Amino acid sequence: MSMEHKAFVFDTKKFHAEIEPVMKDSVRNTEVAHRYICDHLEELQSPYTGDVLDEGWEEEFGALTLQVYFDILLTACYDVDDDMGLVEMWDAVNEVIKSLDIFEEGELPVTGWEVEIDDVVVDPGMEGLGIIDCDEVADILNTLKDNRSAAARAEQPEGLLCDADPDEWMEAYDDLCHIYEEALRQKKGLLLTF
Repeated sequence: MSMEHKAFVFDTKKFHAEIEPVMKDSVRNTEVAHRYICDHLEELQSPYTGDVLDEGWEEEFGALTLQVYFDILLTACYDVDDDMGLVEMWDAVNEVIKSLDIFEEGELPVTGWEVEIDDVVVDPGMEGLGIIDCDEVADILNTLKDNRSAAARAEQPEGLLCDADPDEWMEAYDDLCHIYEEALRQKKGLLLTF
């Protein structure tokens, strides 16, 4: 079984200004997250169904762990129904980009920056979650576009989770550029997860 990449346009300004402080306070006391969710139901979605939360929201989630609270809180900054991810092709694109050595952190465009709050890694699905801040989007997009022809000439990556030929990884490479173009158009960042 391979992991499926998901990508969402993500309001990083709202995240840093409003949601991250709630998460930080929730590390010490999860009641802070619970209270915030109850007070902002109309702004939050189920990360599993995309439905707006209602009064009985707790029943959907079972054990309300810190990571479950994080998962719900993040939906204040993106629309769960607007997934533009690379699905199974993420690994091939990731390996091709890494082979080009064009980013200091080679996986950054596909996986984003890890989010850590008070020594707690935000990773509700336990398969990886990262964000790209809105002020990083244009530079990453330009670097991807400037290196498209080099990506098309890249050698077949070894050990991929999902077999891919050059046409397939270039289609996914272009899809990745479109993801960044949409974030740039909306003047927002990205949430990248599995």
